Amino acid sequence: MFVENSTGNFTFGVEYAYDLDSKSAVRVGVDLDPDVIGSGVFALGGDVAYLRNFDGVGDASYNVYYGSSLGLDVATASLEGTRVTVLGVTPAAVVGTRYFLTPEFGLSAEVNVGPTFGFGFASSGSESASASNTSFGAGVRLGVNYRF
Repeated sequence: MFVENSTGNFTFGVEYAYDLDSKSAVRVGVDLDPDVIGSGVFALGGDVAYLRNFDGVGDASYNVYYGSSLGLDVATASLEGTRVTVLGVTPAAVVGTRYFLTPEFGLSAEVNVGPTFGFGFASSGSESASASNTSFGAGVRLGVNYRF
């Protein structure tokens, strides 16, 4: 389980990482934002990331990694016959660290930076509208890790 700080909100989720070799891994995560920026709207998202340890940094209990991720988030709400759906696509560069308290249990901290491409769709009866927006931002991800 991890907690991700995104635009002032806390997002809760789970992730699974698969080691490709001793220096790299692929991570897949699913997250839930129960209150998108204080709006009371529920959002579901996820990401896929490729992570690689920096050569010569760290040891068996501590490592520093870098990589890239691609995230997808969707939120939808309905009020008085109007439905609004927002979709966000976020490619990001990632730098983080993991510290293992035991061989199985550890903590992690990660910083990500990149653009978000947002798309909004609204419909009411027979009328509809759409909009798009691009923004650039950063986020922090803190985690508790368990290795099987």
